[in-house]
Amino acid sequence: MRLINVKKLKSDMVLAKPIVINDRTLLNTGHKNLDKYKNKLLNFGINHVYIDDEYSKDIEINNVISDKTRNKSKKAIKSAMSKVSLNKKFNSEEIKDNIRCMTEEITNDNSILTNLTDIKTIDDYTFAHSINVSVISLMIGKALQYNQDELEKLGIGAILHDIGKVAISKSILTKPGKITDEEFNQIKKHPKLGYDKLGEYYDITARSRVAVLSHHERIDGSGYPNNREGNDIYEFARIVAVADVFDALTSHRCYRNRWPVHKATDFIIAQTNTHFDKKIVEAFLRNVAIYPNGTIVLLSNGEKGIVTSQNGSFPQRPNIKVFKNKVGKNCSKKINLMEKLNITIIETEE
Repeated sequence: MRLINVKKLKSDMVLAKPIVINDRTLLNTGHKNLDKYKNKLLNFGINHVYIDDEYSKDIEINNVISDKTRNKSKKAIKSAMSKVSLNKKFNSEEIKDNIRCMTEEITNDNSILTNLTDIKTIDDYTFAHSINVSVISLMIGKALQYNQDELEKLGIGAILHDIGKVAISKSILTKPGKITDEEFNQIKKHPKLGYDKLGEYYDITARSRVAVLSHHERIDGSGYPNNREGNDIYEFARIVAVADVFDALTSHRCYRNRWPVHKATDFIIAQTNTHFDKKIVEAFLRNVAIYPNGTIVLLSNGEKGIVTSQNGSFPQRPNIKVFKNKVGKNCSKKINLMEKLNITIIETEE
């Protein structure tokens, strides 16, 4: 299995995961002739799908949380945002129950983060993003040895981090071109709006609310809404900041294509000690697959292959199945980059 850009679908590729839109299955696992569905998928705002082909048919991509938990959580955050937009109270206990399920699954799984990609439609982005930010935040919290109570409070702040955006015009949030200074000033209000709204819920703690308020603060004081810096930014918020930026970069948006995971992690690393806390970044990097399973890679020796599995605490050096030699001829061999230290990955392709 591997993730591929819809524009690159071919007739011999087989759908590896179903495509579900608004609880209705558009295409089922095993569907063929996918090239015929390019335009339809793109019209729904779906830019990437999971497929099996000659290169990837034996590769497993395991989800960090189960599809059941992801779908339940997505419905919960969707319902919460909808009710807040109508100035109604949402079911905070439902949010907390879903975070407990996520926390349990993540704490019981010792593997690193190999797959976060949910097949998103245009309208699904905010909800899928909220789930991903929760998952990444919980994995960072786990790496920092948070206890169950701390993880749950972190997860609640993470899943609700963008709740204030319901008060921002959708035309601004989904604008394909560059936003104006006035529009950005509107967007910058969402952390405080979310923080204030959550103050109406006695069972959502101040620790969770501060993660919402401060997830756009930056270590050097350049963030918003309060220009806090360094350790004056609560640790939950410093965690959600990394998770938020990473998932945003690795997601397709109306105004840009998704970044490969390795380029997104490079960006996070480059912003360490200016935008992001070094301790948080180090915990994040220990738990994310920089080259996820199913990634097509070009090696420094000129060969091309696909990532088949990870090497524990060394996500930058996975196991590779080579299918093209340095002169472009078909071949088949396996390389463990932990054993071949003279070979590195120099580029990836979708």
